Amino acid sequence: MQVQFVEDFLSEYKRNKYNLLQLFGDDFELRGVIRALKNEFERDKIEIFFKDDAENAVYNLSMKTLFGGKLIIIYEVDTFPKAELNRIKRLIGNPEKLKPNIVILTYRNKRNILKHENSLTGCFKLVYDSDVPSWLKRYIHSLGYTITEDAINFLHFSFGTNREELRKQIEQITERLDKGDTELTIEHVKDVGFYRDDAVFKITNSIIEGNYKTALEYLMECSDKKALFYFINRDIRYLLVIKATLELGEDINKLVSKRRLNLHNYFLNNVYKPAAARLPFKKLEKQFEDIMESEYKIKSGWDEFSINLNFVSQLEAGGR
Repeated sequence: MQVQFVEDFLSEYKRNKYNLLQLFGDDFELRGVIRALKNEFERDKIEIFFKDDAENAVYNLSMKTLFGGKLIIIYEVDTFPKAELNRIKRLIGNPEKLKPNIVILTYRNKRNILKHENSLTGCFKLVYDSDVPSWLKRYIHSLGYTITEDAINFLHFSFGTNREELRKQIEQITERLDKGDTELTIEHVKDVGFYRDDAVFKITNSIIEGNYKTALEYLMECSDKKALFYFINRDIRYLLVIKATLELGEDINKLVSKRRLNLHNYFLNNVYKPAAARLPFKKLEKQFEDIMESEYKIKSGWDEFSINLNFVSQLEAGGR
């Protein structure tokens, strides 16, 4: 049997307890399946093999287990030397003979997946940015909860395609839910975006809010490899557009619907709009000029961290 989603894969596995599991595709989804299976076994009952362990993988598959079943995980089995691969194919020819062990084979190439009637195969598609909302729904549903569209959009905006961080945050949110609550709403998730582990996001938000001391503190935690000025540049351009729209008396929400801004409505109305309303054009334009100058210095070979520190320090000192 072949399925496309992790939730369906794990559900089918629990119903039928397949002994041979074959996996291909999205790395995050593969890790999710393997993590779930590992939780069913004690650590000393898990054997993991890679290409360099081909002979040991064959040996473990052929061994008779005397003291309970093991979880045998063989990564990228289709990259194994031909002799060992053929021996593995023979050993798994009848999945019933694998009992009481559970064998997981992962593949680099989908076309190399072995066809077995008594195996469960997961071919997981890569998840792109546009797929994240549906992924969120499936994942939250698998935990026994539902989620509103506003909450989905907010989480998507806050974390993009970082599903590992999304998973961690969702688990924390569900742990804080009141007993009996089964639906995640915007009220449950609205603070998450401000506490994610992204120093650049914290710096840019601190700057546009005028909280330069906090920006400096976050900057000291920030790697010099972070593209800090790209995000500050983007945020100030957003503020200039929002400021002009407010001055004209037009609806700023149309900026999102017309795709002029890639912002969630909550951030637009609760973070960017207040900042744009209180900051004069000259101050915004001056910050934009400073950013462009700093970006030019970095591209010319200046040390990025020093430039970052100098930029935020100037903002703090001058209140610009």
